[in-house]
This record gives sequence, C-alpha cells and structure tokens, in this order.
Amino acid sequence: MEDKELHCSECGAQIEDTYFKCLDDCLIANFFDTDKENCFCSEECFCKYMSLEELEIEDNSINVTGQEEV
Repeated sequence: MEDKELHCSECGAQIEDTYFKCLDDCLIANFFDTDKENCFCSEECFCKYMSLEELEIEDNSINVTGQEEV
C-alpha cells in the first residue's frame, strides 16, 4: 500500500487538508526531486524553503549586482 501521508517540506508538519505547491516548471525541475517534496503547509513555509526574504529600500540606491550606485 502506498503511503499517502504528506508533510511540509519546510517544517515537517503533517498536511491534513489543503497545501501549497510550486507551479513553476523551472523551479520544479531544479528544486524538487519528487512531487511529494513540493508540498508546503503555508505560503510562509514555501518562502522560507526558497529563501525568499523581504527587504526594504534604503536611502542609497542598490543596483542589480548589489553594489551601491554613485
């Protein structure tokens, strides 16, 4: 019998009801070996797993490479 139990890939919580999954083909190919690994209990856990961070714009402009513009 196949195990149908799902757990969040970030925090490990058992998923009982609904879950989030990445739908981007490129990210799926590069980050998830199986469909079972592409399961998250919340948007927050998905963002942590993908290392997404919110940053604030500071007084100095920052260019794409992360170096300050003069």
